[in-house]
Amino acid sequence: MAETARLPSAGTKADRSVGPSLRVTNILAVALLALMGMLLFTSVRQESQTFDESSHLFAGVEYWKHADFGRNPEHPPLAKLLASLPLLSMGLKEPPVVPIPYFKGQDFVNSSQFLYSGDADAILLRGRLVIMLFSLALGLLVFVAAREMFDPLTALLAVGLFTFEPVLLANGALVTTDVPLACLFFASVYTFYRYVKKPTVARLAVCAAATALAIVTKHSGLLILPTLVLLACVENFMGWFGRVDGIAPGALDRWPRLRRFTLALTVIGVASYALLWAIYGFRYAARPGELQMIPTLANYAAGLKHPLQQAVIALMARHHLLPEAYLYGWVDILLIPGMRSTFLFGHVFGTGQWFFFPAVFLIKTTLTLLVFLLLVPFARVRDRRRELLFLAIPVALFLGVAVASMLNLGVRHILPIYPFCIVLGAAAAGSLVRRSVVGRVVVAALLVLTVVSSMRSFPDFLAYSNEVAGGPSRTYLVVTDSNADWGQGLKWTKRYLDQHPAPECWFDNYNPLVPVSYYGIQCRPLLTGMGHFIGMVPPGTMPSTISGVVLVSATETSGILWGPDTLNPYAIFRDRQPDAKIGNVVLVYHGSFDVPLLAAQSKATAAAGLLRQHRFPEAVALAQDAVQLAPDSAEVNAVLSQALLASGREEEGKQANARALRLAQTIHPDYQRHLVEQLLKPSGGS
Repeated sequence: MAETARLPSAGTKADRSVGPSLRVTNILAVALLALMGMLLFTSVRQESQTFDESSHLFAGVEYWKHADFGRNPEHPPLAKLLASLPLLSMGLKEPPVVPIPYFKGQDFVNSSQFLYSGDADAILLRGRLVIMLFSLALGLLVFVAAREMFDPLTALLAVGLFTFEPVLLANGALVTTDVPLACLFFASVYTFYRYVKKPTVARLAVCAAATALAIVTKHSGLLILPTLVLLACVENFMGWFGRVDGIAPGALDRWPRLRRFTLALTVIGVASYALLWAIYGFRYAARPGELQMIPTLANYAAGLKHPLQQAVIALMARHHLLPEAYLYGWVDILLIPGMRSTFLFGHVFGTGQWFFFPAVFLIKTTLTLLVFLLLVPFARVRDRRRELLFLAIPVALFLGVAVASMLNLGVRHILPIYPFCIVLGAAAAGSLVRRSVVGRVVVAALLVLTVVSSMRSFPDFLAYSNEVAGGPSRTYLVVTDSNADWGQGLKWTKRYLDQHPAPECWFDNYNPLVPVSYYGIQCRPLLTGMGHFIGMVPPGTMPSTISGVVLVSATETSGILWGPDTLNPYAIFRDRQPDAKIGNVVLVYHGSFDVPLLAAQSKATAAAGLLRQHRFPEAVALAQDAVQLAPDSAEVNAVLSQALLASGREEEGKQANARALRLAQTIHPDYQRHLVEQLLKPSGGS
């Protein structure tokens, strides 16, 4: 077919001779991917569990054993099923279900019990090796796609950039859905590109399979469908903008192509819908048998702010158009923007910000890749119009939706744009190499910079930021959570304490559900932001002054889990230069520190727990102690109000409620808006 004719690669014949032979290129690509595998393996072996990994592994086991898709419904099952498959032969015991009336709380507690009742390191490693295979498969796809779209030199540059990109090294072996989605999303677009060039049933089948697998990996995988539709539209009408594959615009028969694309996209959509139901066992109910989700889907969706969102979820549920667990995941995603705060450039925002994802992309991406992307419009690759569009459109659409979503959860959530950016950047770099000796020197220097920059953060690639952003040692000051400290530093912390023994130490661990004693850490625990959120208080009395060695999670000092400045009980540590940094994510301080707000929050959180047990007098006494320590804390006063009202002391409770409301409305009201809403209820939020 004339349609499949290809233009020669950019540049002259002499230009195309630049670079190693195809055989040498293939050997070097394999060597680079082997090196990446080694980097992933050696780095992840040194990391403790990151926040989501236990939930994904436990959920996968529950899927295999009981088809209980109510476990961790935030994501579709595919990646979790594959990551947990090697665990089935280990004879692991399932923990008893904890009596927590909230499915996410049950999942977090049970998954931690599941992981740490056995050999957690061995369990994690098996799951991580599966995800590592997705990373290497993605690297191979990047190489093959770049070679087909451009030339072997571009392919080699692409796999080199891929191997040393810290965002990929950071997430490439963690048990999450991010890397599998990036792999399958890229595979879907690339196989659609091949189908467009040569439409055959076999190529369409491969594309349909890749697309369907992407959709059952993560909810954002659904974006592959509008991506393919947009690519088909652009491909069909591309002739309006100039020659395509050497054919004049007038020679393009658009309507037959449009019918073919419509049929192909229909096949892809039907296959995706069928696989989505198949992976949930063709069952609507999230849980098997008589097991029920708490809260119900209707009650969970009632928290959505937009009536249209509620109506769509209700319609899907009423007619069983999508599996219930899948709908729970969508509700969870839609709830996040109104619930989570954002930390960026040292500032805490009460809600998501549109500029978050562009900013973290600029912070977390190597300067080399950023420079190459800036050079794409000036590179001699403009004759590759189809290829450029197939690489640029997925990036624009995915990033555009991410920006609009306000889901400020971490750079890992835009991981699917990286392989496209890398191939684009490699194409620009290849153009520079062919252009002149100076271009070759510049590209070589930038590649060396990438290697040096990336290795600076080994083995903690999660904490990477580029040199303009301050480098790995300062990442936590500009962005945090899964972009820096995600709980991965416990093994390094143990090593530090062994080398610097302390008779008295305190530890604020990012994830309170992880038993630090498993790693041999014997420090006294401090209340964490996550522990405060889920009501998990360390045992014992929390004094208002602590002394000795204090280890604090970098995420904690940011205030993202507490609020800015006066709302953050760890602000005292953020404003002080640490005496040491462990893996650039655990901050070490020596001395004596007054922490009245932290002590107050510990008592208030404990008082809230006593309220749930209907131990009202004890709750009132503890809440009163908390207010004495932090009289200007709206949240602490709110807990006292609840305790007094529950004890029948209505007048005192109303007074405490009024005081809490006044404080919440005057001290960072943008961050305390949910507390204000609770306090404005007739019961004072009790």
